[in-house]
Amino acid sequence: MAPSSRPGSITGGCLCGAVRFTIIFPKDAEWPPSLNGTCQCTMCRKHTGSILPQNCAFPTANISPPLKENPAYKIYKSSSFAYRGFCGTCGSSLTFNYDKEQEQTEINLGVIDEDILCGKRDETSAWDDEHGHHVPRVGGLGREICSAVQHIYMENAILGVTDDLPGNKWLTDRTEGKSFTRKPFDFKKGA
Repeated sequence: MAPSSRPGSITGGCLCGAVRFTIIFPKDAEWPPSLNGTCQCTMCRKHTGSILPQNCAFPTANISPPLKENPAYKIYKSSSFAYRGFCGTCGSSLTFNYDKEQEQTEINLGVIDEDILCGKRDETSAWDDEHGHHVPRVGGLGREICSAVQHIYMENAILGVTDDLPGNKWLTDRTEGKSFTRKPFDFKKGA
């Protein structure tokens, strides 16, 4: 992506709109954000309802307004070391935070606004055919924001579905074992 298209901010929120936020990118902020990845642990899957949850870490101070100040934003202490945020009104899964890393908030990328991820709808260039109504998109930062560079809990990968992701992978979390790039099911005992 060309440096001129680097955004000053992006927006997101829950399904019902009770929780809205802006992520600000100061001039010295990394673009595109690199703390981006998927997690296939059972807790992330259950929290998001997705077989391949994906999030990206942003400085908590760059999220405005502060999520914890919104009365609709609720947290669930999902383990002894982390908690997850969600909308208490509609139930949208929003965030993941490590207790010891309060300066970072991992945002579930599906809550970033549609026009940010996909681009704005260009209705003036739309057309209809036997497949339906086609509306081209203009812009969109999904490729930059959502290109996952790391994948954890590959031990729970689904053969032929979620096991062949590009980037660094860990069998469990990033603190245990070395990362690898091949499919987790390609490993053989003793090899």
